[in-house]
Amino acid sequence: MHLLPLRLSALLSLLAFVSPCVSAAEPMGKVEAAADLDWAAFQKAMQPPPSAKDADFAGRIRWGMMFVQGILTTGQNFYDRHPTDPRRWECVTQMVKQFGSWTGGINGREDGKKAANAVFNEAARAQWAIKLQALRVAGIAAPDISETNRLILEQETLVGLRTVAAKAAPTERVAALAAVKAEVDRLAAKYPNEPLMGSLASGYIKSMERAGATREEIQAQWAAFAAYPGTALANAAPAGAREAAARQQLGDRSKLPIELAFTAVDGRKVDLRDLRGKVVLVEFWATWCAPCKEEIPNIKKIYAAYHGKGFEVVGITLENARLADADTAVEREQKLAKARQVLIDFTTKHEMPWPQYFDGKYRQNAIAVDYLINAIPAMLLIGKDGRIIRTQARGPQLEAAVAAALGL
Repeated sequence: MHLLPLRLSALLSLLAFVSPCVSAAEPMGKVEAAADLDWAAFQKAMQPPPSAKDADFAGRIRWGMMFVQGILTTGQNFYDRHPTDPRRWECVTQMVKQFGSWTGGINGREDGKKAANAVFNEAARAQWAIKLQALRVAGIAAPDISETNRLILEQETLVGLRTVAAKAAPTERVAALAAVKAEVDRLAAKYPNEPLMGSLASGYIKSMERAGATREEIQAQWAAFAAYPGTALANAAPAGAREAAARQQLGDRSKLPIELAFTAVDGRKVDLRDLRGKVVLVEFWATWCAPCKEEIPNIKKIYAAYHGKGFEVVGITLENARLADADTAVEREQKLAKARQVLIDFTTKHEMPWPQYFDGKYRQNAIAVDYLINAIPAMLLIGKDGRIIRTQARGPQLEAAVAAALGL
C-alpha cells in the first residue's frame, strides 16, 4: 500500500534534482555556441583578401586600416562577451600585433598618412592604442593566457628598448645595450622554454652588431645564451651563431668587389666583373611582391635617365615555382617553365629590359640566400669599383645615390 507513494516521491525528487541541470545546460550551450560564432567572426577578420597584394601603396594602407579595424572590432567583441573563454587572449594578442604592425610606419610617408586617416583617423588610433595597452597589461597578468601569448605581449618593452639603443648616441650606447640585455635576461628567466626567446636573443645580437661588436664578442654572447637554463636559447644558439657569422662574412665581402655571374632568364650572360666602371643596381624582387611592383616605375625612370651614362640594373627574382621534394623531373620542369613564363610575360608587359636571374626557388633563391636577403624589395647599389656602396636605397634616395655614384 505504501510502495506507490514512495516510488512517486522518489521520482518527484529525481525530477526536482535533474530539472535545474537541464535548464542550466541550455543557457550554457547557447553561451558556447555564441562564443564559437564570435570566434569564427574573429578568425574571418584575420584572413586578408587575396586582392590586397595587388594594390598600390596608398591602397594597401587603406586596406590595412580596414583589416586592422575588423580585427579590433571582432576581437574586442569576443573579449567583452566571453570574459572566461581563454581564446579572448588570442584575440588580444593578435589585436596588439596587427595594430602595431599596420600603424607603426604609416607616418613615414605623407600618402600613407593620408590614406590611413581617410579610413582610421589619428584620434581613433590614439584611443585604440590606450585600450590595447590596458589589454596588454591585463593579458600579461592573466592566469589563463598561454605562455606564448604572454611572451608576445610582454616583449613590447624589449622592442622599445631596442629602438632606444638603435638611436642612442655613442656615449649612451653602452648603457642602452645593457638595458636591452637586462630585459632579454629577465624574459629568458621567465620563459626558458618558449621558442620565441630565440628570436628575441637574435634581436639583441643584431643590436650588438649595429653598435660595432666584434665577431668574437658576438660568438661569445651566443655561447653564453646556449648555456642559459631551458631549451629556448640552447636550441636557437647554433643557428643564431651561424647566421651572425654569415652576416659578418657578408660584411667582409662588401669591402671587396662583388662576384656575381649567371645566365639570365632570356639567355643573356651576366657577370658583374664585366660591368666594372659602371654603377649597378642589383634588385631582389618578385612579380608577386606588391612593394616591388611599386618600385618598378622609379627604377625604369632612373634607368632611362642614367643608362647611357653608365648605369645598369640586374634583377634577382624570387619567383615561386612551388617546387616540392616529391616532384618528378617532368613535374619540376613543368613548374619551372610555368613560373619562368610568368616572369617573362611580366617583364615584357612592363618594359623592363635588364637581365633577370631566375631559379624558381622562392625564398630559397640561391643568390638571395647567399646575400642573406630575407625581405624584398632589397637593393644593392654597386659602385664603379664593384663594391657595395648602398643597401635599401629606394624612391628618391635611389636616384640621388645613382647620380652621386656616377659623379654627376
